[in-house]
Amino acid sequence: MAKDSKNQISKLKQLRKGLAIYRTGRSPYWYIRFRDPIAGKYVTRSTKEESRLEAIEVAYEFADTYRSKANSGHAKKKATSFEHYAKKLMAVQKGKSKWSDGDNKLLNRSKDGLICYFGKYDVTKINTGMVRDYLIHLDENRPKRLAESTKGKHVGIIRKVLTLAVEDGLLDVLPVLPKQKTVDSPRNAFTDDEYKRFMKAAGECVKRRDKVRGVEITGHHAKMFRFVVHTFLRPTEGELFGLKHKDIQIKGEPAHLEMNVRGGKTGGRVSVTMPLAVPLYHATLNPFDEKGPDRNGYVWMPEYPNRTTAINTARRIFNHILEKADLFDEDRKLSPYSLRHYAIQSRVRSSNGKVNPHTLAKNAGTSVDQLERFYLRNMAPTTGIIENLQHRE
Repeated sequence: MAKDSKNQISKLKQLRKGLAIYRTGRSPYWYIRFRDPIAGKYVTRSTKEESRLEAIEVAYEFADTYRSKANSGHAKKKATSFEHYAKKLMAVQKGKSKWSDGDNKLLNRSKDGLICYFGKYDVTKINTGMVRDYLIHLDENRPKRLAESTKGKHVGIIRKVLTLAVEDGLLDVLPVLPKQKTVDSPRNAFTDDEYKRFMKAAGECVKRRDKVRGVEITGHHAKMFRFVVHTFLRPTEGELFGLKHKDIQIKGEPAHLEMNVRGGKTGGRVSVTMPLAVPLYHATLNPFDEKGPDRNGYVWMPEYPNRTTAINTARRIFNHILEKADLFDEDRKLSPYSLRHYAIQSRVRSSNGKVNPHTLAKNAGTSVDQLERFYLRNMAPTTGIIENLQHRE
């Protein structure tokens, strides 16, 4: 008991928030008690001074020169931290698309998310080595290494966060970030013959009134798949399955639809369709409804308020038609996305390669680079395209 009493604080002088000096019965000297804001704990040091005034002077000097050993790269102000700019990015991207929502998930993962790992760091202290260490850290916490493309997404989000710091003037330039080796794996596209077989099988499924998990295949479903080919839309919640009647205007000449695509992969865009999309859209309307369609109603499969359910149901119907058309191939898998790839390739083929790639890419909600890497890379050239390439002025 006597031993413990010697360690008890007998005198305490609070100097400022987080800084005080004190004495115990064990020593004639004053001690410093300083709160390390980064390490989140108190640090104590002897002043080696018996005089209170001299001890106070030593305490202030110690506090002003102290640097946390926990991590000197941590931000002294929250406004310069990675977490601050990460939350700023989340606010900027909120509701733009499901891809930005995916960014937010990677930022907020509880165990190995970007904020969890980099949150307290000052954005000016983040460098190539730290990012590389983070990527190693991701693999250490998993039984199987992350795909390089997934790591690339993490690095891409870090770049977005730091770009905001550049815009605010905290950074002059972005640090060099590790590059991930990725291999492009373009989705398979329908050929002309396969597309004809698919649509023929769809018509036969409608006539037989085939059912998939209790859902009858109707002309509505067949027209929906054909609609993708004439609009270049992605079969996603943000594009095809997010399209509402209020997002469509019929315009001409030539007659076409002008669509307000709200949740595209690259954000919102205004996209125009091929002429055949007009009668396909008209087929979704009730000609006897004088008031017209509900402007806030979905164009395709509107009976499903939950659009994830609509997408899953459509995929099962697609696979059923694929099987009936004898197009199911494990080595060359076709998916609803294959219709979009076929649409873009078909547009290039029908123009004999003369279509403007920038216009096509913008209308389809992609880039010329993506167009060439993922949509046109495996496309067999037509006679017209070959002639166009070989033509001399």
